[in-house]
Amino acid sequence: MKLTKHLASLLCVALLAGCLGGGGAIRNAEKLVEAKDYRGALDAYQSIVETKPGTPEAHQAQLAIGKLSIERMNQPDAGVKAYQTVISEAPESDEAAEAHYQLGMHYYRAKEFTLAQTEFDIIINQFPQLELSHNAQLMLAKSYEEAQNYEQAVEIFDNFANRNPRSERAAQAIANKARIQREHLKNDEEAKRTYQSLVKRYGKVEGTEKEIEKAKQELTALGASIPKPDDLLATQYGRALAQQEARRERDRPRGGAEKSRAMGSLEGHIVNSGFGVSASEVMRDFGGQTAIAGDEQGSFHDAELMIANFFYGDENYRDAGALYFDAIARAEANSEKIDPYSYLKLSVCYRKVGMHQRAKEVLKKAASRDGAVVEAVVSTGRNQYTNEEYEKAIETYNSVVGFNRNRDSEVYWLISLAYKKLGEPEKEREVLERAVALNTMNTDALQSLAEVLHYRLKDRKTAAIYQDLVDEKGDSYIASKTLGDLCYQYENYVQARSKYRAAARTAKRLINKSESEAEKRKLRNQVVYATILAARATFHLKGVEAAQEMIEQLAAEFPEHALIPYGQGEIALLNGDADTAIAAFKESMQKAPLSDIPLIALGDYYISQGYNDDAITLWEEFLKTNQYNQNLQRRLKKLKDSSQDEE
Repeated sequence: MKLTKHLASLLCVALLAGCLGGGGAIRNAEKLVEAKDYRGALDAYQSIVETKPGTPEAHQAQLAIGKLSIERMNQPDAGVKAYQTVISEAPESDEAAEAHYQLGMHYYRAKEFTLAQTEFDIIINQFPQLELSHNAQLMLAKSYEEAQNYEQAVEIFDNFANRNPRSERAAQAIANKARIQREHLKNDEEAKRTYQSLVKRYGKVEGTEKEIEKAKQELTALGASIPKPDDLLATQYGRALAQQEARRERDRPRGGAEKSRAMGSLEGHIVNSGFGVSASEVMRDFGGQTAIAGDEQGSFHDAELMIANFFYGDENYRDAGALYFDAIARAEANSEKIDPYSYLKLSVCYRKVGMHQRAKEVLKKAASRDGAVVEAVVSTGRNQYTNEEYEKAIETYNSVVGFNRNRDSEVYWLISLAYKKLGEPEKEREVLERAVALNTMNTDALQSLAEVLHYRLKDRKTAAIYQDLVDEKGDSYIASKTLGDLCYQYENYVQARSKYRAAARTAKRLINKSESEAEKRKLRNQVVYATILAARATFHLKGVEAAQEMIEQLAAEFPEHALIPYGQGEIALLNGDADTAIAAFKESMQKAPLSDIPLIALGDYYISQGYNDDAITLWEEFLKTNQYNQNLQRRLKKLKDSSQDEE
């Protein structure tokens, strides 16, 4: 009786699984792939997974399953699942890094750039010691460029160059940065400066001839001067860099080969810092402990900090970071106090090489130990602002957002001042809104928000509301509701609920004083609407039952009010019951055909699900008989504009 090809493969797999180690079984599976017996290869890999669960061999087999499923068998879901299994089972392993990279490449090829960027960024921050992290950083830059986020692409190429100073690959990254600045950002001045920096810094670096010649051609086309290249060996600093890069390029894996099972680690002592170079190596090339020693108390970290500051000033963030990291570790190990600015500079070094997660972690850890760290950061930002280095000030301030909630409102206000100087009113408005949402009593932020709305964004109606709050005339329904909306938008639900309740109380108090039935009807609407919004905030604080109880109490007080179904719909939607929410919104629309509140809620739901056309149709139909509703007209215009941009 003849065996089918697949059954023969299965028999072979079973025999090999019992007789061969993981390496032999993997080689057998690879031969099946070469023979295009993909089903047999898949079974072979799966056998390794089942017989050696949790081992590096099993994870390598899972990686192979992922690659085979996506690239040969057109089964992307199965491939993604295989990679995710590796990450789940061994999140800190080399195989997990490879899985993240392959996922990133899969998403990149599928043009799902946001997902790709997430995977590449994880490798850069969590596996910086691996050679693969350098490739991931380049792919991160390319993914931003493909997604037409050119500013971010420029930053990542710059990060890569900072991480690999004086290397051939750094020159390529800087050349890409200049190309994007000229071709996509249409900023010839920035491109000119970048090309000039490229020629100056890398003109005498071996292997960069192609990039340098291209840079000179571009500078000639721009009518710009061509600088004289730096003599790399003219200074001790330059010689140190040259020695480091010669070793790094000599030891770098070639032709796709990697150093370890999956892609290889650099030296073990480099792993902790993430800069790809050890402090001892930097100090040795610069003179070492024999040339630069500590004082009689043995505080070698002071010497490291001195040299780190030198590298930092010369924008060699990789070597500076390695020294700051080691100096801080030495000081902490000996329970010695260290200048808080050293933590800030270490954080900056991480940011400059593209490791933003580590940058945040450094400052957060330091700030939890020493409150002076946050003060040092804010002081640095103020100095940068004074020196008209507004982009640097923004970056510095942002580095400590979230560390001290009581200080965040002030920090956001300081950021707004820098955006004002840069002439970016939309960004100025956003950070001011965040400042007010965190602290509704921050009069500096309230005043600045009123000014940007009035003078630069021409929203004088809203500006007047915030100005009244500054002038202590804000004890009104609209002022309280506006603050509630702002707090809710930025997830300060405690303050949102408080402000909405205050708005409802104000409206209810005025009902008893009003003699006009029309005015009373308007005030009742305000009471109901503000209470519904308070219930929505309550949902986030205390859960669905507490929110529903508020709606029930409101319904008992205003049993026939048209907005009660709308309130029920809001809570249902927050609770994940979309069908009930849609039905409730429509019921409220029928009861109150002139109200835009349930109409906007339903339209916003459609937009959240990607049904922009349904929202446009819904709102256009309403405006046929309510053409003077400016609120809805603005929303409709914004929606149509965004829909056209997507096309």
